[in-house]
Amino acid sequence: MQIKNEMLSSVNFVRGLLLTIVLVLSVQTTTSNMSNHKQQNLQREFAQKSAQFAVNLFNFMHTREPHRNIIYSPFSIQTCVGMARIGATGETGAEIDRGLGLPSNDVAIIADTFHNVLDTYKDSPILKIANKIYIMEGYKILEQFNEIATTKFFSAADSINFGNSASAAGTINKWVESKTNNLIKDLISPDALNGDTRVVLINAIHFKGEWKYQFPKSATREDNFYLNEVDSVRVPMMNLKESFAYGVIPELDAAVLEMPYKDTDLSMVVILPNSRTGLPSLQEKLKNFDLSAITQRLYRTKVIVKFPKFKAEFDIELSDALTKLGMGRMFSGAAEFDKMLDSSERLRVSKVVHKAFIEVNEEGTEAAAATALIMYCAEAFVEEELSEDFIVDRPFFYAVLNSKDNLLFAGQFSA
Repeated sequence: MQIKNEMLSSVNFVRGLLLTIVLVLSVQTTTSNMSNHKQQNLQREFAQKSAQFAVNLFNFMHTREPHRNIIYSPFSIQTCVGMARIGATGETGAEIDRGLGLPSNDVAIIADTFHNVLDTYKDSPILKIANKIYIMEGYKILEQFNEIATTKFFSAADSINFGNSASAAGTINKWVESKTNNLIKDLISPDALNGDTRVVLINAIHFKGEWKYQFPKSATREDNFYLNEVDSVRVPMMNLKESFAYGVIPELDAAVLEMPYKDTDLSMVVILPNSRTGLPSLQEKLKNFDLSAITQRLYRTKVIVKFPKFKAEFDIELSDALTKLGMGRMFSGAAEFDKMLDSSERLRVSKVVHKAFIEVNEEGTEAAAATALIMYCAEAFVEEELSEDFIVDRPFFYAVLNSKDNLLFAGQFSA
């Protein structure tokens, strides 16, 4: 009888242990699912707000230079300023959070948000993203900032003598060239650096992708590209009939085409105003449109595509733009970057410079961009068979984005 009771007790113990294990696994799975769901929501919110940041920047650039071909990388700019955010505190940090559209004011969550994108393409041969930190000789980066920069932004810190401005600019520019296939040159001018420079944060991004459906070179021919209702110029126009994601967006008064790249989740989305003079109007409409969700409005169909073959370069100093977007404090003597350097000196941002390049041809797209944030000592200063026409013979807006709707490059082409 005693043996039977002991056996029953053992069986009950095992049952209880198994039940506990099942419950623990169930809780862990539920917690993991909740964590994944929360992470997905944060990434989705980041994509939405990043798209709005991209549109706000585009509006600033377009207003300043309405007839210039624009190419820029919203993600490069966000990442560079995002690294600075890790070292910011107080109202400076809060302004950056709001201005960049970050999904949280928690530094760990902010770092993870960028890390999720950077880690996705860490080993990609098509999209390469690199970050770098240069610190004035004799100064030391704070351990916590260095750890986040290294583990989340994959950014190493090097000492450099900014006082020798020509040599320092040469070192930085050489690094940028090496990370952008030599497409972005002379990002930083020597006169942007001096003995009061303490930190330079750099982001470089390079993309080279082949179209999933390439344009036949034999079909490219000169055609009209309209500058307004009457005047036009001749441009090399590529031609293709293929099945694409396409749609007409009434609230934008525009047609949209998504052209995927081969062996990647990246694609180019082209927003073509219905009117030859519709780009300024599109600019206004995009202010209140969720650009990150635009691909969800498209359907697959045969499309006859006429698309210009083009190159564009663009450079801009972003202090005015970022100030206009509510991030002016970081450029002032009141800036708070207390969590960056092991020093009692106050830091402020002096300049944020950005350069970008794009070439679109029959085979695909090559694009590159780099952003530098320079900090001084603050005291110093399937539907088929019916086909649609997508004739891109007038100014248009475009973006290169990934499957999570992060805008990596964006711009306008006006010929």
